[in-house]
Amino acid sequence: MSTDAQLQANRANAKKSCGPKSDEGKARSRLNALKHGMRAKTVNPILPHEDPAELEAKIQEWVDDYQPTNAVERELVVRAARISWTLDRAERYETALLARKVRKAMLRSRAKRTEKVCELGRKLFYMAGKRLLPISGPAWTDDPSAFVARLEESPEGAQWLLDRWVEMRCLIISNENWTFLDQFRFVRLLGKQPLAAIDDPELNEIFLAWETIEEKWGTRFWLQMQEMTPYEDPAFSAWRVWREIVPRPESPEAGVAFLRGIAEREIERLQDLLVDLEEIEGEDAMELAEQASFSASDTFERLRRFQTARTRDLLRTIDLLTKIRKAEAHASKPEKKRRRNPIRRPPGSRSPAPRRTGPTRSKPWSLRAWPITWRSCWRRGKGPPEHPETARTKPMDEIPKPLYRFRLNRWRPGSPRAKEANPARGSRG
Repeated sequence: MSTDAQLQANRANAKKSCGPKSDEGKARSRLNALKHGMRAKTVNPILPHEDPAELEAKIQEWVDDYQPTNAVERELVVRAARISWTLDRAERYETALLARKVRKAMLRSRAKRTEKVCELGRKLFYMAGKRLLPISGPAWTDDPSAFVARLEESPEGAQWLLDRWVEMRCLIISNENWTFLDQFRFVRLLGKQPLAAIDDPELNEIFLAWETIEEKWGTRFWLQMQEMTPYEDPAFSAWRVWREIVPRPESPEAGVAFLRGIAEREIERLQDLLVDLEEIEGEDAMELAEQASFSASDTFERLRRFQTARTRDLLRTIDLLTKIRKAEAHASKPEKKRRRNPIRRPPGSRSPAPRRTGPTRSKPWSLRAWPITWRSCWRRGKGPPEHPETARTKPMDEIPKPLYRFRLNRWRPGSPRAKEANPARGSRG
């Protein structure tokens, strides 16, 4: 149960702020939980970051295009314009989500590559001694050439190597003393093991350059590396001794120039490699962006459903407006009686006589004047029955035989058989 002091404190705090009281403050507080506003029906069609003038201009464009003539048409046009405004907002929302997704994918990819570069750099500069290995994580194959090759696969790795070689060049130019770690890094950046100096001519000359700059710098470093190499390492051999297989530089200045030349060569090579890798990285970034530009998540699925529903509403509104206008146009037209247009013939031409068909034909003995059943009676030799209207009967022998044969067989007028059957009529049949 609250004490009197707590009640008094609660009342005092309530007097300080009880929420917005003005209409403007209440209107702003209604948008506190608003995310995108696509399904909102009670808030204003304008969000805080949108310009009301743009919506008014859009509505005016729709009104100018459709030119409503009454309040109903204007309401439909305004409704269609607002639906179009909502669809534009949904497209902007989708674009923002996809852009954020693409940026995250690119940053995540860059972070992974950077993490990989740091891991390779740590392994490259790690002195794999027997005492230090247990505290450095799981064991790995100590191959500096493989580490350098993997670093040169990405722009971040090439940039990391370039920065290390720039540090080496600055050390050479400054004429400072070389430490054990500096010598180790110089050799490992070349992708080589220090113990290989007794067999590799270039590496042997590097050690001799150190010997020229300062006595015992090269041999002391080689002996220390042999002592730190574990016995189980394949590079270890107790029978190996230091030897010189190339001539020494003539002076300390020549030794410094030789070391600086190696650093300049590697810097130039890495700069060219970095340009090529950045071009390849641009193509990979485009592919990564295209892959990230599509999403089948629930958020995008709901967005697509909303766009489909609002597009359907827009089409229905426009269709309703079109139907109303068609109905108004049809109602405003006076009714006209449909007349059959007479056949227009050129002047001087004779109009054909109306053709009579059926029982009222002038020749009742024609086979076309009676039904099929009567014609079948004639063909059987029974003669035609009485016509229901004219009541004229003719025996079979009274019908002109050529005409009967022609009508029965339906020869083409003007054919040789038609002329043979009825020579008097000729080509008329």
